[in-house]
Amino acid sequence: MAKIAENSAHTVTEVAEAFRPPLVEEWKSIRADFAEAVKTALGDDDRGRLFPEIAVSETKRLRAQASNPMEALLADHAHDQARDAKLGAAAYEKSIEHFLEDRAIRGARQMEEHYHRERSPDAGRLRNHLAAAITSGELAQLASGLASGARHRALTAKADRSGLDEGVAL
Repeated sequence: MAKIAENSAHTVTEVAEAFRPPLVEEWKSIRADFAEAVKTALGDDDRGRLFPEIAVSETKRLRAQASNPMEALLADHAHDQARDAKLGAAAYEKSIEHFLEDRAIRGARQMEEHYHRERSPDAGRLRNHLAAAITSGELAQLASGLASGARHRALTAKADRSGLDEGVAL
């Protein structure tokens, strides 16, 4: 992942694609029934929730029931959505997006720290490339896929880059 990000020949999209597999792996640590409970707490049906206070208390309760730090982080982001009176499927998707963003930023920070420890001149380029990948909108797409229940294999499929050896069209 870091080798892709440090190389300026790789596009922001390619760097963002490299983020997908590790983020999906981290998402796998969230139990399906816990994710469903978070979705329900935010009001996943057509009617949503009439009172945000109920969603706030439900997400707080789920935070206390989290079995690992990833579940706690998702519950925290859901709580933030409910506290801001954002409910329904869009709030659930946004909670997942913020969860993914937190995890991506943490990973990017670790990679950058490693490059600084090694006194690599590429640390600045790495930071810029990773930051651009995180803000590129790919995380929103991934969150949408996770919220809709897409299969993990489909979410991490690599883009077809055949024909790259043909060169630039003249």
